[in-house]
Amino acid sequence: MNTDIYRNLLIALAVLASSAVISPILAGRRKLAGVVNFLLTSIAGVILLVVAYGAIFGEGEHAAQLISFGPLGIHFLVDGFAGLFIGIVSFMAIISAFYSIEYMEHYPEYHLRWYYLCYPLFIFGMILLLTVDDLSVGFSIAWQIMTISSYFLIKFEYKKKENVRGANKYLVLMELAWLLVLVGTFFIGGYHFGDSMHEIVQKIGETGGVYLYAMYGFLLVGFGFKAGVFPLGQLWLPDAHSIAPSPISALLSGVMLKTGIYGIMRTFLFMVPANATFDGMTWGMIVATVGVLTLFIGTVQSMKQSDAKRLLAYSSIGQIGYIVFAVGAAMVMLNVQDPLIKTLALIAMIGSLFHVMNHAIFKGLLFLTSGSVLYATGTKDLNKLGGLIKIMPVSAVIAGIASLSIAGMPPFSGFSSKWTIISTSLLAGNKVMVLVIFGIIALFTSAVTLACYVKFFGMMFTSVGHEWNVKKEVKEVPAVMLIPKIILTLVCLTQGLMPFIFYRVVINVFQRSAGSIVQGQYATYDFSQMLNVSLLGIQVKDFYTASVSAAAAPIVVLIVVACAFLISYLFRISGGSKEVTAPTWLCGYQELNNLNRYTDKSMFAALKNLLWWTGGNGKNQ
Repeated sequence: MNTDIYRNLLIALAVLASSAVISPILAGRRKLAGVVNFLLTSIAGVILLVVAYGAIFGEGEHAAQLISFGPLGIHFLVDGFAGLFIGIVSFMAIISAFYSIEYMEHYPEYHLRWYYLCYPLFIFGMILLLTVDDLSVGFSIAWQIMTISSYFLIKFEYKKKENVRGANKYLVLMELAWLLVLVGTFFIGGYHFGDSMHEIVQKIGETGGVYLYAMYGFLLVGFGFKAGVFPLGQLWLPDAHSIAPSPISALLSGVMLKTGIYGIMRTFLFMVPANATFDGMTWGMIVATVGVLTLFIGTVQSMKQSDAKRLLAYSSIGQIGYIVFAVGAAMVMLNVQDPLIKTLALIAMIGSLFHVMNHAIFKGLLFLTSGSVLYATGTKDLNKLGGLIKIMPVSAVIAGIASLSIAGMPPFSGFSSKWTIISTSLLAGNKVMVLVIFGIIALFTSAVTLACYVKFFGMMFTSVGHEWNVKKEVKEVPAVMLIPKIILTLVCLTQGLMPFIFYRVVINVFQRSAGSIVQGQYATYDFSQMLNVSLLGIQVKDFYTASVSAAAAPIVVLIVVACAFLISYLFRISGGSKEVTAPTWLCGYQELNNLNRYTDKSMFAALKNLLWWTGGNGKNQ
């Protein structure tokens, strides 16, 4: 199985490399180049999905392998943990490549040669980063391929000076992040450039004192830059994600940020020595605090934006915060001497990886939807949109589902992962009070996310506005742009209605990932004896003579809501009420026009004024 996995990995990387050669040659025939890029990306993606499945569900041990490329030897490791991220990258790469075929016609004044050169190289770099098993040679090669290719993709509209500035800033800061990670490793006693992760962990166990804190600190900041945590993400992420073509924005936000999350998780869940030199409680509190600050400030800043893609970009910072918070909270819980709290730590980590999957889908879907609106109207300014629900009904329904998902509304996907994260923090509060405070902040922030997406959806699809501000005929986007969004929507609904499928996948990931602190803590336990995963969510079994639930059941919530609507409908018809259609009352104005409609400044103005100190109050206000 190991041989098959690594052979398939190399084949997939070769197919992506071939796409980087063939697709640009055909760029003069724009759609043909897009089709070829999609086909080759799909072939590589399917092979990588097979690799991911084998890593998560296959038999046998996942041993690292040293693969030689001429004189250069690179360590690789494809375990269950890497497999999950490989699957996410591969799936979203296929979807975005499909969407690109038609969407890139939005840029007739730009040649597509660089786009179709860098697209497969971007995927190549991310997959390589997820599978190399060092923090030196292989890591550096992968990071540079990913960073440089994404730089040119972000700078695609190079005729706009602000885009070039944003891309240049992204490149500088990503190179700084790479240097921070490299520098961090040199604080490890006896470290040699080229050491595998296994050798690095052994040497960490022999390192102590300030050197160990410096090493973890540098790695946290380096990978935190890539993940977009507060305040590092604010330096580059809103500009880069908002100026890139929408299929690339979907990959940057839905996928590339996860490489930073992958680095943080590998650092604090795998690069942990078995001895007492690692202060898990302290580092857990640091990571959890960073996560809470990130989710709160990023989400509030998102609510203040007028540009649809900047709103989504800031929102990505907020959603990354939930994942980082869950990792930190789990680290704290693992250091509490209580069997129930330790098991809640496992559930928090399951919630973090489930939210990794959820965010990749609904944020990718939101960026593709924003791209569809830009394609149809020529603008992403929310103040110039409105009333598109009648003209673009399919995109409107898709945007509504994605918005409810990211807001964590039951029974949509974000609900299960967020509630799993928040509930474990609240349940652990009798031992670690600060986690209750963090959980309440996360719960409040979820309400702010709902407000943010009420604004996003309402100003884009309902209300009025585009008829006075858009100077072209607006119509629904072509089917080739709808199909990828419909696929993501179906996945999103599946994640929301049947989260137990994904909980079990994540449990398998931890069971198939040797060397993590999860396996260290639960080496003598069978996860199925500790947790009960069912339609009712995740429950901890056989502690204190009672089960403790860490997730509500979305299907049950859906049934309750459906019953409430049915009862209200029965009350309505029992009174014999009738519907009457009348003109909208305009508070004394004789007609509705562009001068007396709501703008984004008016939405949640009191809350935005109250939270002015969080920043993000710039040119979008």
